[in-house]
Amino acid sequence: MLFRSVQRHPWWVIVGTLGLLTALASPLLGLQFRNSGIQLLPAADTQRQFFTLLADEYPASSRPTVWVIGETTLDSAAAWVLSLSSVPGVASVDPPSTNGPYVVVGVRAATRDAGGNVAQDVVTGLRAMHPPFRTWVAGQAANQIDFVASLRSRAPAALAIVVLATFILLFLMTGSVVVPLEALVLNSLSLAASLGVLVWVFQDGHFQRLLGYTSTGGIETYVVALVLAFGFGLAMDYEVFLLSRIKEFHDSGKPNNEAVRLGLQRSGRIITSAAAIMVVVFGGFIFGKLLVIKEVGFALAVVVVVDATIVRLLLVPATMTVLGRANWWAPRRFKALYERFSLTH
Repeated sequence: MLFRSVQRHPWWVIVGTLGLLTALASPLLGLQFRNSGIQLLPAADTQRQFFTLLADEYPASSRPTVWVIGETTLDSAAAWVLSLSSVPGVASVDPPSTNGPYVVVGVRAATRDAGGNVAQDVVTGLRAMHPPFRTWVAGQAANQIDFVASLRSRAPAALAIVVLATFILLFLMTGSVVVPLEALVLNSLSLAASLGVLVWVFQDGHFQRLLGYTSTGGIETYVVALVLAFGFGLAMDYEVFLLSRIKEFHDSGKPNNEAVRLGLQRSGRIITSAAAIMVVVFGGFIFGKLLVIKEVGFALAVVVVVDATIVRLLLVPATMTVLGRANWWAPRRFKALYERFSLTH
């Protein structure tokens, strides 16, 4: 009955599901990356309480927020060391020490958050200085900046490889150039919505008591990378389940709408059952103590729920119904390639 209702009113389903996915994805616009340390532990954890108490009672025992290393001698670095305190956000500068041919200086930012915005601004300011010798800036905030920069620089190439490989494989399976493009777009919407929910819950701090965590004001950088990689793989897995059934009925001579409906009827239970198992598995991660484990488990569980319900059971059949015969369109040259290299079973 659900599939027939979707096919009777496909435009209403498309508009409604796209609106819902957009609303779920909207918190992603305020995403803040983090590279946390002791903050990954629960606030009630004894180890976190110990380090917090130690920093409060003995500030001098805490580590500098940022480390600056210069390839020079102590004498020639004297003026440079003094100039470090002029960088905005720097509270104090520790006395320099030497380590072989290097001068090492500990810089303390005016913040308790070694990975927050203040510390990152200090790193940026220190790196903007250009003394007459080689320098390096290290620490939690520096690692965060470098990790994000690396992701941004390599993401286009990685994205191109994934998109191209997915398009080729789905084309060889379906013989269509429309279906692979549709799958890529819908899977992207599913991932965006799931990451938006992750930001709303863990960055904005909703359900902290229920899930047993304390928000750090951001999402761990590598969590986003993991969720994108594994989430896309899971979503594509369900896509292949569904499309393979629809393609079978289409190849047997069924009209497009009937092939879509029968394909959903035959694969819907398998997709739902597999999704339920994955949600239970990933849901178990939420009960872990480490915040990063909670974030990964929660995000992947949301990816599966969103993809297996909103996308796979509503948006995909509605979209394929609207497109009709155009679902299976491909240029003549592409059809020749499909006939030669198609993936069949």
